[in-house]
Amino acid sequence: MAKSTMKRAPKGMGHYYMTPTGKYAWRKRVGGQEKYLSADTPGELQTLINEVIDLKITKSKLKVDEWFVKWLTYIEALRKTATYNQYNDIYKKHIKPEIGNRKLSTINTNDIQGVILAMNKKTVKIKKKKDGKWIEVDTGKTISSCTMKHAVKIMNGAFKAAADKKNKLIPENPVVGIEVPKKQAKPRKTLNSEELAKLFLQLKKSRWIWSAKFMLITGVRRGELLALRWADIDTINKRITIDESDSSTGLDDTKSSKIHYVPLSPLMEKYLAGQKRMLENENNAILYNEELKKSDLIFPNKSGVMLCAGSYYTMLSRYAKDAGIKASPHCLRHTFVYMNRKKLSLKEIQNILGHDESTTTLDIYGDMIDESTEQTGKDIDETFAEFEENTEKIIDIKDIKKKKKQAN
Repeated sequence: MAKSTMKRAPKGMGHYYMTPTGKYAWRKRVGGQEKYLSADTPGELQTLINEVIDLKITKSKLKVDEWFVKWLTYIEALRKTATYNQYNDIYKKHIKPEIGNRKLSTINTNDIQGVILAMNKKTVKIKKKKDGKWIEVDTGKTISSCTMKHAVKIMNGAFKAAADKKNKLIPENPVVGIEVPKKQAKPRKTLNSEELAKLFLQLKKSRWIWSAKFMLITGVRRGELLALRWADIDTINKRITIDESDSSTGLDDTKSSKIHYVPLSPLMEKYLAGQKRMLENENNAILYNEELKKSDLIFPNKSGVMLCAGSYYTMLSRYAKDAGIKASPHCLRHTFVYMNRKKLSLKEIQNILGHDESTTTLDIYGDMIDESTEQTGKDIDETFAEFEENTEKIIDIKDIKKKKKQAN
């Protein structure tokens, strides 16, 4: 008789049963823990259950795709455009095909793990232009662990929002204990002294030589470099403020949306002085045009305006190719870390690079970093002063050989 009065649990919403003592009971895994509740009557039990979880939410017919479209509009409003584009791209390519057509309330941890397992079997496809048309080309490379971690992060954000008290669309976040297949990370490309000498020998012919040297010694991203202003250089407190970045969507916050500081060393000041002389020698418009002066940019293009980050990448890659090497602006950032790995502590490198957490720095550069030392500005100078001297020697030798060859 007692069993007939028990409410049947909706699928996935726990198990109702009678205890040996005649009590009404319920159990369900909630938030990664097994929950047990019991009461003398079905009504009392249901009241207790409702305090833990609202069973009415299972009636929702909302599909995963409908919820993600809504959730992504929040992301678009609150996050950087580049972040929204990344989230949207990963959702459409990898999450939507697997669970997009399912009811939101039916998704469990196994379904989330299934998305990752499906990603692990896929290969990376890129778009290339052929005969004036964009076509999709399979690179044959498998999807990286990093991309799969991003997918987990995105699903966790969306399902966590669906489960919160404001929305109550699902009883709990199913993104728990998801395993991402480990893959050997692609080595971070760094440049040795000879490669740097070749690159700077080519760049010496251009107006961008000081920007490349400054990027190498500070470890800043190319977008941060191009957005840098003279007002950001604090010669009194000997530091550089990094608070903006030039991206494909225009001027924005830094990648981590965090202001960070780079110690200002004498060698950095020397490179900035070289940049200032270069702007004066070419009579750059930023020096006399009243509107352009307001931008206060340190590394403008020849017209005195901010160069697009993509154009800077193309420029540096072209000079690297002419130098007989393969390099990009980010290679200089990686090289900064590698050259200072035994001089600066993990915390110092994290702060200079502008990472939110040391775990981010370790995830990217863990195989390079060796913790030690203090006196950050001095140690950076010791590293790069030696490099500067060696570079000039290599360049001078090459110039002498070239002149001898021309004389003969």
